[in-house]
Amino acid sequence: MPEQLDSYDLRLLDALQTGDAKSLSEVAEKVSLSASQCSRRISRLKEQGYIRSQVTLLNPQALGLDVEAFITIQLEKHDEQTTHTFNSTINALDTILECHAITGDGDYLLKVVAPNRQALTDFIMNQLMNLPGVSQVKTALALSSIKSSTRLPIV
Repeated sequence: MPEQLDSYDLRLLDALQTGDAKSLSEVAEKVSLSASQCSRRISRLKEQGYIRSQVTLLNPQALGLDVEAFITIQLEKHDEQTTHTFNSTINALDTILECHAITGDGDYLLKVVAPNRQALTDFIMNQLMNLPGVSQVKTALALSSIKSSTRLPIV
């Protein structure tokens, strides 16, 4: 069981997830700790599972990925083999950024990116619709992104 987070831990986690501090010394300054104290706390927070990973967020449009879509998938049946095969295949497809098991209309909600509408169409028609067990695919194109954040409300 992870130990209780103190106010420094919470401020540190918040500073790390906003991504506006470029170095450990900048993070340390933001949370009023020394760089060595920050480093030790970051290591502990990783070990305790509060920090899953540290990444650089890229701009999809700058990389030519101009189309973002949300796709609802419905499976024909929900047996262990179908679900396992679907999950394994989805995890291997880089076009899919996120996959969530959902309630309501559909079984899974995917967030995907593609360079253009034709590439998205090809992905849906040639890959998603050909997955074993998939019975229905519904797509919604994102017209614009009003808010897109990875920041959790912790402070």
